[in-house]
Amino acid sequence: MQRSTWPLLDGRTRPLKLKEWGDLAVMDPDAGKPPRGRGFLSAEKDWLHIDAGSALENPIVTLYAGQDPGAEDGWDEVEEITVVSTTGFLTLCDSGYEPLRKENLATAGAGTYLVRVHASDRSVDDKRPRFLIQVFPGDRTGAEPEPPSATIEEAAGPLLVRTSFEQPGQWARLLQAIEEGSERHEPIESITVVDNRAYSGFTAEQILARIGRDDEDWPDSTLVLIADERALGSAEFPLLAVNNLPDEDDAPFRITLAAAGSFVDNMELANTDFGEWAGGVEADGVYREEHY
Repeated sequence: MQRSTWPLLDGRTRPLKLKEWGDLAVMDPDAGKPPRGRGFLSAEKDWLHIDAGSALENPIVTLYAGQDPGAEDGWDEVEEITVVSTTGFLTLCDSGYEPLRKENLATAGAGTYLVRVHASDRSVDDKRPRFLIQVFPGDRTGAEPEPPSATIEEAAGPLLVRTSFEQPGQWARLLQAIEEGSERHEPIESITVVDNRAYSGFTAEQILARIGRDDEDWPDSTLVLIADERALGSAEFPLLAVNNLPDEDDAPFRITLAAAGSFVDNMELANTDFGEWAGGVEADGVYREEHY
C-alpha cells in the first residue's frame, strides 16, 4: 500500500458518516494479525478491532490524534486499550481492512499508543452508532508489555514462516483455519507460527540458514512451511514445504492447507518421509490429497 505521502492527523476530524455497516479497525493493513480477544475492544501488534455492536445502521466516526485530550462525557461507553505500532503507521479501516481516510494516526512513529474509544448507540435499533476514537502516544499504567515477535532462531519443531505481508486479510484467514480447523481439516496444533516482518521476502534457503542447531548439529526445526506471496494468493493456501533434515536434499514442493495437517503430523511421527509426499504432487507442483 502506498502511504508514504499520507499526512499525520493533527487534532480532531469532523464526524465521518460511513457508507457501510460493520466493525472498525485502527491498524496497519500491511502488518499485524487479527486480535484473538473478544469484546468491545481487542488488540494485537499493529491492529485494534472495534466491535460496532448489533445496530445495523452505518456508524458515524470522529477521529482524534495528538496528545491525550482526556476522556469526554456524554457517551454510553468509554474504553481504553494499548496498541503497539511496529511500523509507525496506523489508520482507520472498515471491516474489510480497507482504509477509510488517508491519514496516519501514529503521530510519534513506531511505539506504544493508547487508544480511547467512546461509543453510543452501538446496539440501538434505527439509530446510527457513534464513535469517538482518540489515538495518542503512551500506555496505561500497569499494562502488560506486548510480547516480542517470534523468531526463527528461537523457534523449534515444525514451523510456519510468513514471508509475504501484502495480503493481511488472507493471512488472517490462514491463521484462523490453522487454529480452528474447518470442515475439511482439523486444527494444526503442532506447528509454531513465525509472523515477523524481519523475514519479509526471505527465500527457503535464507530461512533454513536461520534455524538453530544443537551441539550435535541437529536442527531445531526439520520441517518448514512457508506462507509466501503465492501461498497467500490462493484460497487453497498452497504453502511451500521445505525439508531440513540433515543429509536429505529433497526439493521443496507446495501443499494445500487442507492436506498440510496430515503432512505435519505424519512427518513428526516419522510415519512417512518427505520424498513420499513430494512424489504425490500434481502437474502444477501442488500436493492436494487429504488423508490422515
